[in-house]
Amino acid sequence: MNEDMEFFDRFSHMYLHGFKNLADMFAEPATEHGITLDEFYILYDIAEAKGKIRLMDIAETHGVTRSAISRLIGRLLRKDYLYQEAEDHDRRNKVLKLTPEGARVEHVVFSELLQRNRVWRQMFSSAKQYQTLDLVEEFMDKFVNENAGKQSQKTSFAEDNRAEA
Repeated sequence: MNEDMEFFDRFSHMYLHGFKNLADMFAEPATEHGITLDEFYILYDIAEAKGKIRLMDIAETHGVTRSAISRLIGRLLRKDYLYQEAEDHDRRNKVLKLTPEGARVEHVVFSELLQRNRVWRQMFSSAKQYQTLDLVEEFMDKFVNENAGKQSQKTSFAEDNRAEA
């Protein structure tokens, strides 16, 4: 088997049987409480905010559109985990706040995620965990992040043109 096929096969296997299962396993504490992992991170951001936090603030930190975050926030509002409060100086701006139940769910899920990491650390040392995160971050920076992808395409296009010349 050539190197390209070996890499493709291993990456495909990791994606199909590893990444998806890892994501599900990490999200499990949130789903056990009736929310998605993305919804948990919204609750977490609001709980950790050092001041007022608005929908646009969350959209920006999550790197998604306002409409995408609006849908998630809408679900959390319907579950009575959040409420919105108009600002005094501009009633059009709404500040997001946790309800007591939203604060409880955020705390329970956060605690369960921390406990899960403690268990993982017993099986996979903290040093190895950080080494793995560093490697994945480097991979993401070079191949996945928006600017890296555009740069790779530009480089490939330029290399193709030089090869043809």
